[in-house]
Amino acid sequence: MVQKATSLTDIYNLFKPMALTGEQAAFYQNTAAVRDGACYEFHEGLYQRICQSTDREHLLVVGHGGCGKSTELMMLKSKLDADEAPVILVEAEDDLDLYNFSYIDLFMLIVERTVRYADDHNFTIDSHIVSAFQRALSTRTTREYWSHDADAGVDTELRAATPSVLSFLKASVKITAALKMASGLNEELRREIQPQISDIIESLNALIDNLQRQTSKPIVIIIDGLEKCRFESVRKLFVEDIASLATLDAHLVMACPIAVYRLVDEAVLSSYFFAPRVIPLIKTHNNDRDRSAFEAGVKVIKELILKRVDASFFEKRVLEKIIAKSGGSLRDTCQILSNCAFEAEMRKNETIDMDATDFVLKKYANDVFFRVDSAFYPRVSKIYQGDFEARQDSELTELLYSGAVFEYNGECWIDLHPLVCDYIEDHPKVFDWDGTDNSEE
Repeated sequence: MVQKATSLTDIYNLFKPMALTGEQAAFYQNTAAVRDGACYEFHEGLYQRICQSTDREHLLVVGHGGCGKSTELMMLKSKLDADEAPVILVEAEDDLDLYNFSYIDLFMLIVERTVRYADDHNFTIDSHIVSAFQRALSTRTTREYWSHDADAGVDTELRAATPSVLSFLKASVKITAALKMASGLNEELRREIQPQISDIIESLNALIDNLQRQTSKPIVIIIDGLEKCRFESVRKLFVEDIASLATLDAHLVMACPIAVYRLVDEAVLSSYFFAPRVIPLIKTHNNDRDRSAFEAGVKVIKELILKRVDASFFEKRVLEKIIAKSGGSLRDTCQILSNCAFEAEMRKNETIDMDATDFVLKKYANDVFFRVDSAFYPRVSKIYQGDFEARQDSELTELLYSGAVFEYNGECWIDLHPLVCDYIEDHPKVFDWDGTDNSEE
């Protein structure tokens, strides 16, 4: 089990914005009550839907980047692992070309991860299924990938597999690696695979069924991290290609960025995913004129932080300020804390003081504000002045995606990131610019 921080260096590392691992389970903080009033945590709801279902469950997890989706999915995986249920995990940040991917890339990753899981856990794969994949995936580019040479670019831990499965593993690993390459090769490979995609999906479902017959536990596929990918690729996945993913004959739990969810017709997604659920940010202030503090939310985030580090590492009022300025985004809270610890250490401090904190917050405010296209300044100005109403439009989609605007507590009200408000207060003429360059030559 990972221990609490005992130094600024520990704080810097413990608060890097990443999902909790199983070893860090003691750091998990219950937050549902101050998110939307639920009496159980989000991952527990997902877990029970899977356990109680008599059919496959396709579940959509929606939220801001940094709201805690990945941690909830890792907690779900930990519960399923404890039940010895097969979990196929696809993490977009590690496994996809973040700038340019398609649903074909996603399917091939699911294939690779499923075969790896089968090999790691001594499941057998019917030779007819391997042959079906080989026929579907033997294109001009990939034909050379299908080799029974166990020493050609295969990890040593995979060499215990049967020759046919080993060949399957090697080919799928090479295909996913080629699809991730930022070059013309990935586009060519997609064009070659596209005509065979229905056969690949059929073979994947046959593979899932083959493995399911070897275990009493349901197979669960988890797809996470899509908010880190280019918006247009993710939009296309959910708008144009989601029907293909819905054909997977396994429990599917899929994370969706809130900006995409607000853009896509909710009724359409609901036809593929039963009861899509939004994980709201933790509200740290109210939607009143003064943006008064929401003490219950602040308290929960403070408890979360103090599970990892003692309060003695913070000068008076520093921790409360970091929480308030993060606006309920756990990722921003962690990133700011990590950067504050680094800045304090660089200043030869033993604790995080207000000067180091203000320095970090000012830089972060600049970064967040400059994610906003000047075309959206009028909308930003209205929100700043107290227009908290959420409207389904392209402007809000872009502002949610940039992280400059947050949506709160499932009540469909929005506000600027508190650091965007700070930037505007420090630069009162920022909205006066009309796009004309009036500089002297």
